[in-house]
Amino acid sequence: MLAIIFILISAVFHASVNLVVKQAGDRLVNRALINLTSGTIALPFLFFVAPLTPLAAKHLAIGIAFHWGYQIATIRAFRHGDFSAVYPVMRGTSVLLTALGAALLLHESFPPVKLAGLVIASAALTQFRKSANPAHRSALLWALVTALMIGAYTVNDGAGAKAAASGISYVVWFFAIEAFPVTLTAIAVRRGKFLPACVTQWKTAMIAGVMSFVGYGLSLLALRMADVSEITALRETSVVFAAIMGVVILKENFGKRRIFAAIALAAGLIFMQLGG
Repeated sequence: MLAIIFILISAVFHASVNLVVKQAGDRLVNRALINLTSGTIALPFLFFVAPLTPLAAKHLAIGIAFHWGYQIATIRAFRHGDFSAVYPVMRGTSVLLTALGAALLLHESFPPVKLAGLVIASAALTQFRKSANPAHRSALLWALVTALMIGAYTVNDGAGAKAAASGISYVVWFFAIEAFPVTLTAIAVRRGKFLPACVTQWKTAMIAGVMSFVGYGLSLLALRMADVSEITALRETSVVFAAIMGVVILKENFGKRRIFAAIALAAGLIFMQLGG
């Protein structure tokens, strides 16, 4: 029961962090501040975890690049589209792409429950395309790019955590180093506007940075306490929380349709996780 509570809080936190980025006046600077906060929290723990093995360090370097691409693509998607449409698409599509990739490249089978989940999730994703304004097509394209990055870093980070002395050490090193790429990008792009933007956004960004670190930590604890497939499936409820936040907090259009589509999407993703 405690593991379920932890993963649901983690899902809410993940959606909330993205909501903060969506609402930010300068999303690039806001994302940099979020990463800096998480990195600052991680720094003291570096003295208590083992150094990374060469293989884990290689995966970390690759993962940092994928996470940078994910964050930049997310910023571009939020620039053009509604939160309640973009977030479910980027999260849901990443799971579908991973499943299809495993079927095509690794010849994994699709049991009936998993196949039903794939059909339900795919149908639900089409509703976000239909409900989005035609002007938001670029946002959905960036959401697909984000999904590709999520799939790539998920596979890579999983391999990196296994190659490290422990999963905790990999996460600590990851957060400590991840702060730099997006921050350096923001400084280079914004130049003299970087610090003024920090002054107006640091409070919400710091809160989001704490949620990012704690949320990921809670998900790791949950994975250690319960069945991995069940916990991974419950993590996909973040798409429902995101749709509700977009409708209730941001007052976005197509409220009921997107909430129902998000529920169907989450159900399909859960079936996919538990069905195979």
